[in-house]
Amino acid sequence: MCLLDTTDGALMMTLYTTTALARDTIAILYYSIVLTGITVLVAICIGTIQLLSLIDNVATPEGPFWDGLHVVGDHYDIIGGAICGAFVFLGTISVLVYKPWRRWVEKGRPQRRTEAVEGDDADVEDLMGSAGKGEAADGCAKDVATVSVAPAKTDDFRA
Repeated sequence: MCLLDTTDGALMMTLYTTTALARDTIAILYYSIVLTGITVLVAICIGTIQLLSLIDNVATPEGPFWDGLHVVGDHYDIIGGAICGAFVFLGTISVLVYKPWRRWVEKGRPQRRTEAVEGDDADVEDLMGSAGKGEAADGCAKDVATVSVAPAKTDDFRA
């Protein structure tokens, strides 16, 4: 388990310090989400096995499910190997899937930006009405007051 945690930490550090990915925030977020997701799934699986083992030791229930739990509890070395394999397998899959996924995201990105900018401009004009032309939205002239503040004298604050 210590080796797995060290490997996970090394992968995260490599991810954040690699010059190829240093400027690509989407890649950093993508790989961070993948590694964090794998870590969370592993933690949930191990936690569930431990909780069920605790229940088994305290309550001593019987049945085929609890017999299977005894078998799983006897083979933590196989579970650890499966966890390492899952990290390698899912990490490799995430590297292979990243470039097509990124192309798909970038393909839809300029269109989304254009739609957002056009939609924002229309909304601003609707809200302002003719206020940008010297009149408020209700047709009344705008009154603008200018306030001038003189600096305080240092003598005023002395006791």
